[in-house]
Amino acid sequence: MVPLKLISLLGLALLGSALGACQSERTAQDSLPDSLAPNVELLNLGDRLFKQGKYHEAKQAYARAVNANGPDHAYVEACAQVARMESLQGNLQEGRPWLELGMTRASRKEPLGWSRMQMVLGIFEREAGDRAAAVKRFQELYAYDLKHELYDRAIDVAHHVVLASDDFEQQMEWTQRGIEAAEQGGLQGWLAVLWNNKGAACEDQGRWEDAYIAYTKARDYHYEVGDKRRMLIADWALARAERRSGRVDEGRERSEDAYARAVERYGAEPSPQNAEWVGYLRWELAEHDALADQSVAAADGLREARAKLVEAGIESWGDFGQTELARLDARLEELAGAGS
Repeated sequence: MVPLKLISLLGLALLGSALGACQSERTAQDSLPDSLAPNVELLNLGDRLFKQGKYHEAKQAYARAVNANGPDHAYVEACAQVARMESLQGNLQEGRPWLELGMTRASRKEPLGWSRMQMVLGIFEREAGDRAAAVKRFQELYAYDLKHELYDRAIDVAHHVVLASDDFEQQMEWTQRGIEAAEQGGLQGWLAVLWNNKGAACEDQGRWEDAYIAYTKARDYHYEVGDKRRMLIADWALARAERRSGRVDEGRERSEDAYARAVERYGAEPSPQNAEWVGYLRWELAEHDALADQSVAAADGLREARAKLVEAGIESWGDFGQTELARLDARLEELAGAGS
């Protein structure tokens, strides 16, 4: 998937039982300190799983947190995060009831719950196509988070302004805000994401030299703090920028190495998530074949890439998946015609 919107799409689970669980009423344990509150513990578990990319397991933990006793902020945050897991699956309608439930207890006077809920509301606005509303909400939330010293969340909000905005200068402004804040805090993980965002924004403008510089920095940070999957994705993004900026040999070598690792990961665990990156890297290698005037080999490679992306679930990725598949099919038709 494109760097700015790297999403893992997982199967839906627990919705019916979890929606029923959401109806539980507050008890005397709502006043428990966070250190003793089961909903806080489950919320923290969900956050850890979310950061590991285990979205299905994270949604389960968040749904359990909604039904557990403890402070209101954890209830609100958990509702918001279940909705966010649904948005990652393209299930906005399934996620909206969770937002409505969370808003019954959300309060501007309770920063943790309010901040998380506003973030997810903005994500839903963006995914529903109302980018202007999402940008406005994120900009207001950025100021709110800074006021309440939620610095890590403020960086996340800056990241989401970039995702929601269609204006290149605005994307650059908010990427730079996030980078500066992350540098001040020594947050390498965020620096990896934000430099990746900058590369993607430059890529969208066809500024491949600038994209190459940004993706190089992103890769360096991903290799410092990322897991093997994020390293693989960072290499894919940089390899594409190398090819498009004229560094063809470097791009092909990087793509071949990354593709071999992707195939190895898929062989060890043939999951949709791993199939996705076999598909995208096979697509990239097909573009190298096309550059070498090997149209038949390029078309064959795109067919292999398409099969893997379908296995990864691209047809269920909503509008983005349909657009990506149409782009691949158009390229395949072009290459097949050139090779005939």
